[in-house]
Parts: sequence; structure tokens; C-alpha cells
Amino acid sequence: MGDVIDALIDDVTVDAYDEYEQLWSFRQAFDDMARFPFRATVVGAEVTVTGVDFDGDERRGLVARCQRAGESYMVSILDITPAGPLALETNQLIDAYRRWAGASALHTAEAQPTTRWVYPRIGSDDIDVGEPLMLTPHGEWDPTSEYWGEPGEPLHPLCRTTIAAGPRPCFEMEQVIPGADEDDWDSDPIIDAADLHHAGQHRAAIRLLEAELAADVRCIDAWGHLGLIAFNTRGPGPASDFYRSGIAVAEASLPAEFGGVLPWGMIDNRPFLRCLHGLGLCAWRQRRWDDAEEIFSARVWLDPAGAFSDLACLDMVRARTRWTRA
Repeated sequence: MGDVIDALIDDVTVDAYDEYEQLWSFRQAFDDMARFPFRATVVGAEVTVTGVDFDGDERRGLVARCQRAGESYMVSILDITPAGPLALETNQLIDAYRRWAGASALHTAEAQPTTRWVYPRIGSDDIDVGEPLMLTPHGEWDPTSEYWGEPGEPLHPLCRTTIAAGPRPCFEMEQVIPGADEDDWDSDPIIDAADLHHAGQHRAAIRLLEAELAADVRCIDAWGHLGLIAFNTRGPGPASDFYRSGIAVAEASLPAEFGGVLPWGMIDNRPFLRCLHGLGLCAWRQRRWDDAEEIFSARVWLDPAGAFSDLACLDMVRARTRWTRA
């Protein structure tokens, strides 16, 4: 795997043909990727960095918009030192700009964030799951063995972050579907409910899904399909309740401080991943931007190589683009 910082520089400057355009590209990258505000020091004085700008002066380069004691200042990015942990993407982008400008990387321990990710608990806390679902280990997920696009293609910043985190343990979550016959695909009640929903027979679909949950509340797919029906017919509020219940079932099976991978390619992981995606759509539709970003980011971390639609949603959420029905 190549150097992450060099790859980031290449991604930022790929379409820029001179130093002036490269500076504008870096400025846009800070707008798109960096998390503000953050605390920093400038010649020993603590400031709050609220953003990055470029005024066209190539010799000065990028400047940080800083605030201190109610006053605003513009200071070269090369003169700021973060005073606390940064979001990984922000730290990498600062290091990329410093390397591009010929300055040394930030080496302070405080400024170097960990690349270890821990799953944030998102689900409902008012459901009694009972016996947790089983998690079957499948060795390690190695990001270097995944396909991330053709050489030279831009790589999403969050993908770079998950790659930088290195190999992580890989699992498949047990799926419970009462009444399903593994040897008979035509006996799946979830598929029957989905067919009813697509045919416009929502009440019949809901009754079938509720019967599944009455038999076993751990049927995550039933929660997810109830969420989908509610999302399409009643709105994001009712849908969120169903999705959170399905997520709570999955979370009851995850150990504390879980940081592993649940790939989409392992079919039994899909109900949980679909519930996360659905809840992210609900938060986006309600313009709960921070919640939506957290949910879509978690979905990507759980399945970095298979979460392309979630990356697209994440970008639109970060750009504060309103949800619209496709």
C-alpha cells in the first residue's frame, strides 16, 4: 500500500496544472473534508481555527481563519499547531498540504489521532433482545486485498481512512427468519412480505412482518422491511423507530468496543447493514445532519469496500444537500 499522504496529494492536485490551481484545489479539499472548528496554537497563543481560505497570494499560500478573544485573524496554515486530537481526515489533509509546501509533518503526540475505529451505539434501548445473535469469525479483513478502483482514480477520503486503519477482524452475523426453510427459497416470509409491499399490499406485508417478530424479535430483516414500508408510506419518524429496533438487535450481538468488519458479501450481514442505511436516510430526510453523518460513516466503517451508496449519501449530507426521492 502506498503512502497515504502522497496519495492524498495526488488526489487533491490531479486536475490542477500549476501552483495557483493546486492551492485552490487544496482550499476546496479543506472545505470538503476537514472538520472545523479545532483548537490550535500560533506562536504559543491558543486560537480556534474555523476554516481555511486562499486569497490568491501564491507566496502566502493557504491561510487558516482563526479566532481569539473575540478577534479574527488570518494565519498561514504552516504556522498553526493543533492543540488537541483532530479528525483523521483533517490531520491527513494538513500533513498533505505541509508536505506539498515543503514543510515537515506534524509530529506532536497530541495532534496525531488514532486510526482505530469503534462502532458507535445507535440503536433503540427499549427492546428486550433476549439471546444475542451469533457472530461467526472469518479471519481478518485486509484492505490491501480489496478493489478500490483503477490506478490514478480518486479515492474517497473515508476509504483512505479505513485503509490506513489496517487489517481488522471480519465477522458474519447470524440471521434469524422464523418459518424459513433453508432448502426451499420459496418459503421465505421476508421475500413474501417484500413482494406484497412492491405490489402495494402494505397492510398484508406489515401483518406478515409483525408475525415474524412475534415469533422471534431478533428477525432484523423484519424490522428493516417495516422501516422501509414506513419510510415510503408514513415518513422518516415512524421508519426510524423500526430501523433503530433492528439495529438494537444487532448491537446486542456486538462485543464492547467493537471495531470489526461485517462485509456485505456475507449475506447474513445484510439486514443489519440495510437498517443502518435506512436510518441514515431517515436522519438525512429530517435534516439531522450530524446524526446522518455518524450513521453513514459507521455503515462505511463496517463494510468499507461495499458501501458505495453510503459514501455518496455521506458526501451529500456533508454538503447539506436536502434529501429528495430518486
